Amino acid sequence: MPRIILATLLTVCALGACSREAEPRSSTITTEARHSALASAMQHLDAGRTVEALAITSKLILRDPNSIIALEKHAVVLLGEADRVERLGNSTTANTRREEALESYLAACSHQEVRGETQFSTAQLAHMLGEIELAVSLYKQSHKKLPNDFRSSLWLAQIDLLSQNWKSANHWITESLQRNPIEPSTLISAGLIQANLGDCEKALTFTNRAIRLQPNDENFRLMQARVLRMCGEPTRAIEILSALTLSQVVTDEIELCKLLMDPDDH
Repeated sequence: MPRIILATLLTVCALGACSREAEPRSSTITTEARHSALASAMQHLDAGRTVEALAITSKLILRDPNSIIALEKHAVVLLGEADRVERLGNSTTANTRREEALESYLAACSHQEVRGETQFSTAQLAHMLGEIELAVSLYKQSHKKLPNDFRSSLWLAQIDLLSQNWKSANHWITESLQRNPIEPSTLISAGLIQANLGDCEKALTFTNRAIRLQPNDENFRLMQARVLRMCGEPTRAIEILSALTLSQVVTDEIELCKLLMDPDDH
């Protein structure tokens, strides 16, 4: 028997999977056994053996359903398995595995002592799966638990930006900037938000800072052009847009700029 398969079987059997009778959900295992099982699962995951990793973590949470670390690692393994089956073309199963991962993360988040990082990871997954209200709640919890982390407030601002809730977007982008004033994604978002609030001086200041940090990012350049168009500088906006890879979004932005220009200018 190959060593990898044998090691997996030994680990699963140590957790009780080889017993004739199923263990009750309320049973517990020792800290050492939990750490050993999780270490083995992570080794399999790092090597791309997600099926073996999932066999271990699935059994572990049956034996140890209230362990935050076991629930977190089970979610991570489920996401790894989702990526594997996605690459095989099975999107339906991949989505099911991601939903199962969300359930495992949420179980971990139900504990008062859950880490802010886990809340953030759960929010990201909920966001990806379209569970926006859930994601917002978790981002806010993570923002509170991680006082030096700018990411949750940035994503909250992005959600408000997409729904054109500019006042709330401004609140969260300000929170994000206070925690990290030189993050390019925060700065470019702040520029767009300020442009929509009508404060072009701030909008251009934030946008220019972002561009200095990411001068070759085409998405940033597109946002820069949008801010310039909204602030009454369509000619400069078109100059920037003309240097970008042509796409429908770029074409549409150019047309919006042309509508604001004097006919003699184009």
